[in-house]
Amino acid sequence: MPSERTSMDHLIQTVRTLREKCAWTAALTHESLRTYLIEESYEVLDAIGAGDAPALKEELGDVFFQILLHSLIAEEQESFTLEEVAATLDDKLLRRNRHVFDAQGNVRQDVVSDVDEIIRVWDAAKQAERGGAPRVRRNAGLPAGLPSLTLAQKLLDRHTRADSPAAGEHRISPEVRGRVVDERSLAAELMALTARAEQLGLDAESVLRDQLQRSYGVKADETSSPESGSKR
Repeated sequence: MPSERTSMDHLIQTVRTLREKCAWTAALTHESLRTYLIEESYEVLDAIGAGDAPALKEELGDVFFQILLHSLIAEEQESFTLEEVAATLDDKLLRRNRHVFDAQGNVRQDVVSDVDEIIRVWDAAKQAERGGAPRVRRNAGLPAGLPSLTLAQKLLDRHTRADSPAAGEHRISPEVRGRVVDERSLAAELMALTARAEQLGLDAESVLRDQLQRSYGVKADETSSPESGSKR
């Protein structure tokens, strides 16, 4: 007797049917879905921030819908399948968590609990994947599609720790250091700068992103896509 279909099986079939029968869903591509993935991810963050478990459950489902769509589109293009996505992730988790799993994927008898050692093992596993060669990554390995303020702070941190000359271009002036001393004063400073940008008719997000391009070689945002209506 065949086993009963799980909720996961039913969901996958539902999405497959939408790709076949719904003209709107059938027209979706990897490129047109980019904006939705970002929006859904932020809605997950909102639900976490609100401590709203029912909302979090729903928003995680919306993110999972994006993953299913991308995987099924790739399957239609004969690039890879949802099963291969799962297998790739499983292999990576087993490979990078040698403090828990042995080379055969079995749980070790001597599971490491020291956090510093866990990080060391993780980093060693990542390095081994590269064959010992450092991986060349633009933007210090950060996605260019991050909001410019988030991207700026992360880039400054990474370049400062690497003692990069680029980080030295943005030293804090004594005036700013005196005005910004805590969370509230930082918020006030950011709001004042945003208000000034509005007075000047400037888009603060774009201005900062352009500066990051000049200072760190960050490419223009590659994650946005044309609006095509909201449906989920």
